[in-house]
Amino acid sequence: MILIGHRGARKEAPENTLAGFQHLRQLGIHHVELDVRLSKDQQLVVLHDTTVNRTSDGKGNVLDFTATELQQMNATLPFPHWPQHSGIPLLADVLSEWPELKSIQLEVKTADNTILNTIAHGLAELVRRFKLQNKAIVTSSDQNLLAIMHRVAPAVRRGFVAERFTRDPLEVSLNHHCSHLVINHHRCTPGMIDTAHMLGLEVSTWTVNDINAARRLQNWGVDSIITDVPSLMLKHLHVEAQ
Repeated sequence: MILIGHRGARKEAPENTLAGFQHLRQLGIHHVELDVRLSKDQQLVVLHDTTVNRTSDGKGNVLDFTATELQQMNATLPFPHWPQHSGIPLLADVLSEWPELKSIQLEVKTADNTILNTIAHGLAELVRRFKLQNKAIVTSSDQNLLAIMHRVAPAVRRGFVAERFTRDPLEVSLNHHCSHLVINHHRCTPGMIDTAHMLGLEVSTWTVNDINAARRLQNWGVDSIITDVPSLMLKHLHVEAQ
């Protein structure tokens, strides 16, 4: 089972920042999940929310700021005593600092199709530039994004992020030619994992911060867990960190 840092290591370091990803690397973990959004000047940046308010000293929608303006913000707000400034980074900068990267889940949030199309083309270009064909999985709960990615870059692997089961998540994953089912661990069952594996899907579960839950999922045969507390998981689990 692979251990994946959620937004870096969300409860241990500032999420979705260069500082947070450096913390993850220092643990010896080179598997990461992060969030991709679009800046005002059409650059791919790493941020979970639609606004910069929660994690940075800025205020407003991410789409109202250029990439340079986002980088100049201090995105360590949830860690008030963090020793150094770390802004909202360009995705390209995250990738350029991480030659040891083993796998990366690039989650794209719901947006209008114009934005999704721009993000899809940008992701395809970065996968090509950084030679991530065997490392990157573009994930989303937005089926429009999955369809756009399949059209724009069919060779780039995709994963369906499943939380609320309005439809069978396995069916959705297959319909969009996904390689991964990325599922809320509370919704995960041994039968679903077995069926996913029979269908050729890898199963990644989120967000797993409890050791007992992690052990249970590992015993059930999940391929990876996504966690906010990788240091804790490393102490108690037999996992593939590197």
